[in-house]
Amino acid sequence: MSIAFSWHGLPQYGARLIRGAMRRLGDFCLVVGSPPDVPVRGVEEALGTNVHWLAADEPASWRGLGLDVPDVFVQSGWGYKAFNALGAEVKARGGRVIGLSDNNWRGDFRQIVLGAAAYRLLHRRRFDAMIVPGRQGERLMRWYGAPPRWTRTGMYGADPEIFNGGSPLPLRAKTFLFVGQFVARKDPLGLARAFVRFSQQRPDWTLRLCGGGEQRGLIPRRPNIVVEGFVQPELLVERFRTARFFVLPSRMEAWGLVVHEAACCGCALVLSDRVGSADDLATPVNALRFRAGDEDDLLRTLICAADLDDARLLSAEAESRRLARSFGPERFGVEVAALIADFLREA
Repeated sequence: MSIAFSWHGLPQYGARLIRGAMRRLGDFCLVVGSPPDVPVRGVEEALGTNVHWLAADEPASWRGLGLDVPDVFVQSGWGYKAFNALGAEVKARGGRVIGLSDNNWRGDFRQIVLGAAAYRLLHRRRFDAMIVPGRQGERLMRWYGAPPRWTRTGMYGADPEIFNGGSPLPLRAKTFLFVGQFVARKDPLGLARAFVRFSQQRPDWTLRLCGGGEQRGLIPRRPNIVVEGFVQPELLVERFRTARFFVLPSRMEAWGLVVHEAACCGCALVLSDRVGSADDLATPVNALRFRAGDEDDLLRTLICAADLDDARLLSAEAESRRLARSFGPERFGVEVAALIADFLREA
């Protein structure tokens, strides 16, 4: 059986997830991808094989790539012309297509009415199964009408071979860490403003922000606010290992891979109520939640976090590490292999 994977903007974590599936399947697999917006070193090294690169918005065919049509196609990027054309070829030849969807449940009109109609009319027949990140994605697929039997979780996840370790939380510096794009959707400005007010009461704490984007130059300049650019994964892990809390104030976040990276490194979490992965990676033991876009509520939450005692911090660290074990390359590989086995039993 021949198996192929695609990924739009193939990142290093995506390569590691696919590698996890390849190890589980024990077969040579083809990988097709479009280049990521931010260059990340070591994608093909992490994957362990070459990537067949293409332009996502241009027509594509398996023959044009110099490849045979696979029996099973695990398709990410189904909003793009090239990957959809490849998936259509697989279906036309009687093959199976597993979709990867990172959308989570929001419950708004666009999703409940328009999204459901679009999926049922345009997409449902294109996929035999779907893998989503976590519980919120599973809920969305149920609403769209995807059969529960053919909907699995585990699409996203950091590689614990990289993201691991870190000192016990009480021994780490008093640091809040943000990792992500400096854009309105992620709300780094709201976080920075709340932290400036927080610093008036807790001047011994530091906020570190890693990323890039249009709002970077708007971050307030303070001695205890450290702003860094994009950090490669091998260096980024050190930021997680030395942070006491990871903060994600997003106004909308489909899942949030960075939350899993932080949990793998034992960070306690401060998350907005719009972070999709909270259902999978956050409990009252390891996380504090606040209303997205509400800087007063975020300020109160930062103060609560700073006041946690050592026993509570140690419990939070253990809970983060425990929950993090449910995701990653091994989990992704298990789900892909299980779906393929189900296809074979059904044939």
